[in-house]
Amino acid sequence: MKRLSILLILLITSIINCFSQDSTFIKVNKWLADNNFSIRKTFDGSKNENKPSGISFQENHKTSNDFFNIDIGVKLSEFELKSNKSSVFIFYPKIEWHKSTDSIDKKNKLDGGFNFEFIPFGLKSPNLPSGIPNNGLKLAPWFQGTSAYKRNFLDNVFETKLSLQLSLVSNYKWFPGCTIRDKKSNFRFRYYPYLGIEFNSIPDLILKGQLEEFSTYFVRLFAETWIIPQTLQINIDGTYREIIKNNSTLKTAIPILSTSIYLYPGKQESLGIGYEYKHGYDTDSKFQLVKISSLKLSWKI
Repeated sequence: MKRLSILLILLITSIINCFSQDSTFIKVNKWLADNNFSIRKTFDGSKNENKPSGISFQENHKTSNDFFNIDIGVKLSEFELKSNKSSVFIFYPKIEWHKSTDSIDKKNKLDGGFNFEFIPFGLKSPNLPSGIPNNGLKLAPWFQGTSAYKRNFLDNVFETKLSLQLSLVSNYKWFPGCTIRDKKSNFRFRYYPYLGIEFNSIPDLILKGQLEEFSTYFVRLFAETWIIPQTLQINIDGTYREIIKNNSTLKTAIPILSTSIYLYPGKQESLGIGYEYKHGYDTDSKFQLVKISSLKLSWKI
């Protein structure tokens, strides 16, 4: 694993150096961004979460298996409706592809769905000059919904995931959802807390060819910080789920924590190399316990 990892790092670094400064690559990224497209690992929270998509070489620490993995999600533009001047409602379609060659946990899933984000109240601004009206709330609720209808090609079934979650958003420094910048206006830190409910329909782990359905409530925290602006990023993504009235074959409590670090050469935030460590009960692995390290070629817009 170590020798192959070193070779992969050298290969990925060369790829990044070639493409991150390429004029065509830059133009493609700009066109996608200008047309409200986004590319991420997945869209299970705010569309603003900077979780890069990636092709990764992974090691399963439970079995010592080495394998490749693909996680890519695409937000297909977005539509914004304002019920009045102070509230915002956004919805957008998305598609995702998740594939793994792990011999004990192979997966190949393609899913599509719609997400929405709704902030019912306006937000105060901390920097308005005196005398100018500053209506709204200092900290507002932020409702988000996600839907995913997945084609599981290996089990030859369709899976469903529906969730509704509540977060918080503010324009004030250190409050949830606020983008914290340094004196040079560089993005340095942001975090999102979530509380939600979720419905899942996945293949039964015991009765092959059948589905089991269950609901969970969950609490989640996503945080990102830029140690070096436009160069070195750290993400932390932790979720605690508990199955409601558990009649499934799964454990009642199913937490998971993922920590990752990304390097973006050339003062850009699109193409990078990353390392991720994930430990817990993974939704993409039928909620089974995983303990995985990943070396990634990452891309986000």
